Amino acid sequence: MRELVSACFDRYPDTEKPELIHRLRSGDERHFRSGCFELLLHDYLIRQSFELVPHPELPNGSKTRPDFLVTCPDGARIYLEAASATEDNGESASAEAMKAVALASLESATHPDFFVDVSSSGDPKTQPSGGKLRDAVLKWLGTLKWEEVLTLPHDALPSLEWKHEDWHLIVRPIPVKESARGKIRRLVGIGAGRAGWVNTWAPIRDSVIAKSRHYGDLELPLIVAVNVNTFALDPMDEMQALFGEELVVFSSPSSEPHLRREPNGAWMGKKGPRARRASGAWLFSDLTPYSVAARRQALYLNPWAHLAVPSSFLTMPHNKVEDAQLRPVDGRSFREVFELSPGWPEI
Repeated sequence: MRELVSACFDRYPDTEKPELIHRLRSGDERHFRSGCFELLLHDYLIRQSFELVPHPELPNGSKTRPDFLVTCPDGARIYLEAASATEDNGESASAEAMKAVALASLESATHPDFFVDVSSSGDPKTQPSGGKLRDAVLKWLGTLKWEEVLTLPHDALPSLEWKHEDWHLIVRPIPVKESARGKIRRLVGIGAGRAGWVNTWAPIRDSVIAKSRHYGDLELPLIVAVNVNTFALDPMDEMQALFGEELVVFSSPSSEPHLRREPNGAWMGKKGPRARRASGAWLFSDLTPYSVAARRQALYLNPWAHLAVPSSFLTMPHNKVEDAQLRPVDGRSFREVFELSPGWPEI
């Protein structure tokens, strides 16, 4: 994987390399993922004889610039913008970051006799003190006797409740086995994760709409490439993101249900077609250097776009509307273009 990233980087425009290096080395996973995504998109296209100019100046005078101006082998041109989307599970990114900072202090602590099981609910509005959390937990563990806790069933274990604003933690002790007492190097045995419903299609829709508005009126087609941070992106989610949410409708208790779409997609709203500056949405399921040989991709052509995508750009798998039906068209995968084995990176 390192060799693959290095090879792609060698072909990246020299003027953009310092900024890309900064993102890849930042230690922030979001910057790393977005930098890798742009790097892989760039290499996928130049390996097929496309030419890419980064951050081109726009004739309309916009101060913002798309990621690339792409020139096809036949001379046709488009703008390409890369974006990232994350499944929405109702959690605030800022609240999750604050909780992670506080819990890191707990992760770094140790106790000779116990791990802890931490469950969490709610969100803080301001930064919780990791030091206060760690000190409270260690002080409480100091009041417990390992021999007594060891004999208790799970539902009878003592617990500590710790609060910061609307963020509530319940901490329970987990006795270590006798041979490991005094040798444990971490405190948290079970982390403070939580489950919930996720929404994959809405973040895609929002990314496409936002990018279609970002540069004003353009003289060339705009392709919005969206990398969705999800384990598996379902074609139904892609369709809902672009054309609207699929609903099962019952007209009456005795009637047969039928399907219809809500007018809440990127390309179809309550007033009709919208985001028409985006000529296509190129969607990926968690494309990274680790997954480049396995992940699927699909370019959806906007049937209501102001400008059509040139046919010479359509080397990738894509979907287009014909006779009111969405027709899939085969294309070249990243694995094929990068000449990787089906099981890569495993040998």
